[in-house]
Amino acid sequence: MFLAVSGISQGVEVQKMLTAAHVEEWLQHDLFQIKWWLLLALTILVFWVWWRQLDKARLPEVVLYAVLMTIVMMGVDEYGEELVLWDYPIDILPIFPVITAFNLWIPPLAFSLVYQNFPTWKSFTRLIVLGAAAVAFVVEPAMALGGYYQLLKWQYYCNFPIYIVVALIIRWAVVKILAISEKANKRRIV
Repeated sequence: MFLAVSGISQGVEVQKMLTAAHVEEWLQHDLFQIKWWLLLALTILVFWVWWRQLDKARLPEVVLYAVLMTIVMMGVDEYGEELVLWDYPIDILPIFPVITAFNLWIPPLAFSLVYQNFPTWKSFTRLIVLGAAAVAFVVEPAMALGGYYQLLKWQYYCNFPIYIVVALIIRWAVVKILAISEKANKRRIV
């Protein structure tokens, strides 16, 4: 076990045992296997493409969008795994946050580029719907086919509206944050 501390709850003890088992399984079955290397390469490739496409002049704004989206998707992903709705059989790292969860990096990075390149609500919404469809109905099944994603009590179509709603809410939040910042900056100048 990791720590031998007396007086801790049975739930914590069970969590320690599960974490130890997960790390042991990762060391024996995932680390440095071909699927692990492919997942690592895909992760690096996605970040590299994102960085190359990123408008560096708008870096704080676009990164704000991506980070807020990542935080929300991390919560969604954690709930889904905790409720045993889906699983990621291959992990780059054996502990949370599960960066192998492509939900944590493909939608945030892809949708942040949509945010960057489609400034109107209408154009943004159209592209987000297409992007959500691509992720839910193409990327996720492809990841499942490759053995990187496993639906347990969930369906691909359930993610489609989640991606759309989250992307729209995050856009609204970023626009609101920027408006507040701009207003405060104008007051400071006057």
